[in-house]
Amino acid sequence: MKRIFALLIVSLISASQVHAGPKVEAAMAKDKDSKPTDTFPADVEKLYAFFKTSGTKKGDILRGVWIADDVGEAAPANTKIDEASVTGDKDNFTGAFSMSKPTKGWPIGKYHVDIYAGDELTTSVKFTIKAGKGDADSDEDDDDDDKKSDD
Repeated sequence: MKRIFALLIVSLISASQVHAGPKVEAAMAKDKDSKPTDTFPADVEKLYAFFKTSGTKKGDILRGVWIADDVGEAAPANTKIDEASVTGDKDNFTGAFSMSKPTKGWPIGKYHVDIYAGDELTTSVKFTIKAGKGDADSDEDDDDDDKKSDD
């Protein structure tokens, strides 16, 4: 009886591992050397959704979908603005989805990137584009840039 119970437990654990989908952790940054953040200035040249997977195999495909959640009159709410796919070069791979600044700059507002493994949504990363210029690594406002001289 103990042996049957032990086999049943092992079978259940194995079955749950087979059905467990890949895990994806993601964070936004302006480049690979910057610390992750969720707020960027409207003049940032490029944005990256860096990701790390577990439970993926070489050849698995991840899809990144960039969504403008609320950008005022620039686009309707929840507009898909870009989509790209990445194929894993090894098990438990890492990578990034990127998007360059639009010609007229990033519309001010709220965005997110959905990352899918196959058709399964594995994670979403939210970020905000705020008015102004500056370093996305800093959370401090620099009011000196806003001062004008009457000379």
